[in-house]
Amino acid sequence: MKPHARPQPRLSQAGLSLIELMVALLLSGLLLVGLVQIFSASRASYQMAQGLARVQETSRFAIDYLQRDARMAGQFGCVNDQVHIYAGHGMFGELFLSDRTNYTTLPNIANKEALNFDFSIQGFEAKGSSSGDTVDLSAATLPNGTGSDWTPALPASMLALTPAPIKGSDVLALRFLSAESADILSFNLPGETGPNATINVNPTQWPVLKKDLDKGGLFGLADCRQVVVFAANQVSEGATATTLTIAASGVNQSTFDGSDTFAPGQARVYRADSFVYYVGLNDQKLPSLYRARYNVEPGSGAITLAGGASEQLVDGVENLQLLYGQDSVTDAGKAPIGLIESTRRADQLLPAADQRTAWQRVGAMQVGLLVSSSDPAASGQRATSPQSLGVSFKLPNDGRFRTTYETSIALRNRLYGN
Repeated sequence: MKPHARPQPRLSQAGLSLIELMVALLLSGLLLVGLVQIFSASRASYQMAQGLARVQETSRFAIDYLQRDARMAGQFGCVNDQVHIYAGHGMFGELFLSDRTNYTTLPNIANKEALNFDFSIQGFEAKGSSSGDTVDLSAATLPNGTGSDWTPALPASMLALTPAPIKGSDVLALRFLSAESADILSFNLPGETGPNATINVNPTQWPVLKKDLDKGGLFGLADCRQVVVFAANQVSEGATATTLTIAASGVNQSTFDGSDTFAPGQARVYRADSFVYYVGLNDQKLPSLYRARYNVEPGSGAITLAGGASEQLVDGVENLQLLYGQDSVTDAGKAPIGLIESTRRADQLLPAADQRTAWQRVGAMQVGLLVSSSDPAASGQRATSPQSLGVSFKLPNDGRFRTTYETSIALRNRLYGN
């Protein structure tokens, strides 16, 4: 007889109850929410740090460009333009003039303001951007200005820049001779070796005058006694000399004559630079700092923009504010002494009736920039408006990080008497 088989014990099977499942889901959800919050906070912190870094980089580049060119204002050879002007009884030479004693007799052609080398520095104050004013930058696209939006009125040549200057931001024009120069091998007046004046330049030094501008045609011939700014009608590069030919044609309305004498061994040829700094809209319709550079290509007879358009220096510069330090002596009948004791807007310089004298006595400037990050930086709308040289701004609520930077620049060629 077979014994009965003992029944095998059944294993007890148990699952999660609904309550346990809900608790597990709740805990998992809390963990996920925490992870998302940590990721979001880290991302916002990264974007803020990136925005701050980009703004600091932008401001550093913008101020560096402005400082480099502004400090050259008044550079006209071995002495500054003020010395040339006062030594020459209020005048220095420009062959662009039909009457070399009258700076207003420029040729009636487009962009002629670029030839105003009697103004080494010249500013245009944006209306509604004085200390205590608020400039509205909250529009989706900032509007371009008209001439009457600046004081003095912005010339048509500057309004026609590509891109155009925007409202509410100051504009600065700088004109000077380059820091680089070249030796003169010979200087011939008309009739000495041909019908036109010629300047033979050391060919080994000529390349420094082509720096950043291969087909430049504006030059200055200067020693420590006088300076004459002109356009070369022809530039012939050779192995033994580079020859500049200068005639009373094109943008030149006169040429060198017997009154133009220069000290042998001291006179040098410089490139003449004419710049305009302003804020315009880039291809993405975002404000950026631009620099327009004017040129007269040899033989062209026209004043054009180098490269055909303004150069975008740095993006993210939304506003440019400028103040000018003027010499304590503003009387046109007295020489400046180099003591800067007042800071004024472009429309406040003295004497008001003689702006040429007023600008020739500017020896320093203050620069204020409003700079934004190129991308949203998770930055909330500021509770208080940022200020630049006393000007407040109404900002768009687009999440970009914004701040202002200010600096002072000494125009080293204008510190007369120092």
